[in-house]
Amino acid sequence: MPRYYIDIRSHFGINEDPSGVELPDIAAAKSEALKVVQTLLHNWAAMPSGYSDEIFIEIIGEDLRPVLIIPCSDIEATKR
Repeated sequence: MPRYYIDIRSHFGINEDPSGVELPDIAAAKSEALKVVQTLLHNWAAMPSGYSDEIFIEIIGEDLRPVLIIPCSDIEATKR
């Protein structure tokens, strides 16, 4: 099973996932990343409006290259 890393990128820098998680495919990795985003947005509910525009979730493959980048603002927009 391939290993995916879910990193968080913002203007503060990158919070890298050092261990990753084994998942069957990119769809499962995206689902896992969306769980991470939901947790972040819940924990950061009090952050100023527009702040999430600068936060991205990057799914990194085993070759350590990004396979998908998800802007947090896109996820927030779907919640409205």
